[in-house]
This record gives sequence, C-alpha cells and structure tokens, in this order.
Amino acid sequence: MKQHKGFTLVELVAVLVLVGILAAVAIPRLPIGSDFDDSLQARNLAGLLRLAQLRAMNDPEALQSGTDINRCGVIAVTRAGVSVSNGCSSATLLGKKELAASHQDIWLGAELSVSSNQNLPFTLQFGQFANENFLSDNSYLGRPHINGNPLDSALIITLAGTSVTIEPEGYIYVAR
Repeated sequence: MKQHKGFTLVELVAVLVLVGILAAVAIPRLPIGSDFDDSLQARNLAGLLRLAQLRAMNDPEALQSGTDINRCGVIAVTRAGVSVSNGCSSATLLGKKELAASHQDIWLGAELSVSSNQNLPFTLQFGQFANENFLSDNSYLGRPHINGNPLDSALIITLAGTSVTIEPEGYIYVAR
C-alpha cells in the first residue's frame, strides 16, 4: 500500500482554531484608516502638554516672555492648531519661520479642527512665574493655568475628534 503524505484532520482544525483566535485578538488592534491618524494626533498633543509641564516644573525661564522655543513651557491653543507659544507669551501659534525641521513635533493640528471647553484662543501653562530664579509652588506641582489663571475644572481639548483632558491637579490623559 502507498502512504499519502499530508496533514491530518486534527492538525488542520488546530491551525484553523489558532488562526481564528489570533484574528479575533489582533485585527481590532491594527492601526487602520484615519481613526489611527486622529488618535495619534491626540496622543502627540498629550505628549506636547506633558513636555510643557515638565519644562515648567524644572526651568524658571520656561514661563518667561521671550524664552527660546527649546525651553518655553507655554502652549498656544487656537482653532488652527496647537503649538509652543510664539514668543512664549501669547496665544499665537509659531510661524513656519520658527519651525525648522527639528521642531516639527511642537506644532499640531494642521488641517484638523481644534476645539475646547474654554474659549479659543488661549495660552496654557503649568504653573506661574515667581521671579527670574525661582518657580512658584504651582509650577513645582505642574498645575495648569489658562491665560494666567488657575484651572478650576477639567480642560478638554479636542483634536480631530479625540479628546485630551487636563485635570486641575495637572494630570493629562487621552480619552478613549
């Protein structure tokens, strides 16, 4: 008798079950379409806010007018986008001149709609300027301020349909 080489029925069923389990778990997590791009923009916004928070918590010059963009901890939020504040003092986005290739990560929202539960435009900073050598207690704690006033309720910035929330205590997260 001649023996046939191939897979048994049990082996085929086991492979199909494993492929089915992997498909059920992995496919929903794949980044597909513009939803992924929108979510990525919101995560980049959360990262930019955390960067500004860390700068304000560690550098007395981060909240001073005229500070270099590599040190500035003031964020401008407008309908057109979100960036480190132009001149580190106004609710004006950085222009293309200030955005060399090395600074593209500090400007978000091009061709996306930006909205907030606060009136736009505004500046967002984490803490207050005490004097040229010292940070305020709010800065050490990373507490958010809008246009110089402490945040009294959660701030929600929506970028391309995905929300980033900033709590009055300074906690920043992307809503799921």
